[in-house]
Amino acid sequence: MSTWRRFHLNDTIKALATSENSRFFVRVVEPPDEHRHPRECYRWNLPDAQETADKIVQGYYPHDCSDENCGAWNKLD
Repeated sequence: MSTWRRFHLNDTIKALATSENSRFFVRVVEPPDEHRHPRECYRWNLPDAQETADKIVQGYYPHDCSDENCGAWNKLD
């Protein structure tokens, strides 16, 4: 199992893609005071999972998303 993470908006929001049984579980972790509960889903490959996670973040927290502003995807394990 491997997990990929990307921070958004000055490290306040985490986008995660975690491998599970030949697919990736996508979720977004919000700041402690937020209660929007972004949707979670599965994708079959890592690029699709990362793209979906970024789109979920943009849907709930629109911002100028780039590697310079939000950082890059990093493998955690």
